Amino acid sequence: MKKMILILACLIFAAGAAVDAAETIKWDCHLNYPAGNFHSKGAQRFADRVKEATGGKLNIVLHPGASLGFKGPELLRAVAEGQLVIAEVPTGMVEGDAPILALTAQPFISTNAFEQRLLYQLAKPTYAKVLKKFNQFTLYTSVWPFSGIYTQRPIKSVANLKGLKMRVYDGTGLSFGKATGIAARKMPFSEVYPAMKAGLLDSMYTSSVSGVDAKAWEVLKYFTPINIVGPVNMINVNLDAWNKLPADIREKVLEIAEDMENEMWELAGDMDRKSRAILKAHGMTVSTVSKAFRAELSAIGEKLRAEWAKKAGQDAQKILDEYYRITGRK
Repeated sequence: MKKMILILACLIFAAGAAVDAAETIKWDCHLNYPAGNFHSKGAQRFADRVKEATGGKLNIVLHPGASLGFKGPELLRAVAEGQLVIAEVPTGMVEGDAPILALTAQPFISTNAFEQRLLYQLAKPTYAKVLKKFNQFTLYTSVWPFSGIYTQRPIKSVANLKGLKMRVYDGTGLSFGKATGIAARKMPFSEVYPAMKAGLLDSMYTSSVSGVDAKAWEVLKYFTPINIVGPVNMINVNLDAWNKLPADIREKVLEIAEDMENEMWELAGDMDRKSRAILKAHGMTVSTVSKAFRAELSAIGEKLRAEWAKKAGQDAQKILDEYYRITGRK
């Protein structure tokens, strides 16, 4: 009799464990940057909070450094098709599929973090509409510090840019290169260091944070904060996977995502200051941008944005017009 009771108890326990396992949902999350990058660390905090809030029912497993094998321009479609359930999608890298998403990656459009967030908030409803067509939506966004240029020699004017062999990461970089005489090459961040060593590149444009990640001081000497773009990253989730979640879990995830967005946008400025200090500590010169140089860059930015808006369509132009109206700039 005792043996039968023991067997019955084991079966009940096993059945309960099977139910618990069935209730546990695992999402593999593609991340573009190394685990130590502040965006990746933010994603880890998000995943940890989701796991805790849902009692372990939703487990988001991170794969930093693009270790799942997807490249930036592929990410919108990978999430749309369910190849990825959740992924970090940089807005400026997916304009081949959805040009308007590159609005927040336009050159010299913002001069500070407040303006950049204003621009994103104005674009947010349109972004949501476009992303729905790609069977996904954004849980939260984060922003990079504004990108500057890393070079072997000092850059004091637009004329100094001509002839540079520069790594860029989006269409904005390619357009900027064409406008200034830079030989711009679009390539993944992981390929930059070998290309520098091989002499294929002599410069790159990226943030102070990425410069630290790459130990830019080992191959380059100057960082000039021209502030060409403050790239926005979206953490996007496949709608089919999202809709399969119980309503109470979706509600908890959205609450955490809202807090996460505020946290990540506030963090960018602090990370920029810390990263510039690290660059200097390793012997890199962080140059200043004169008013004359800034005026040259702003004029190029205005021209390139106008050209982009013609391709991106009326929705893009409406958002730009409203942004210019509020900020009093063009």
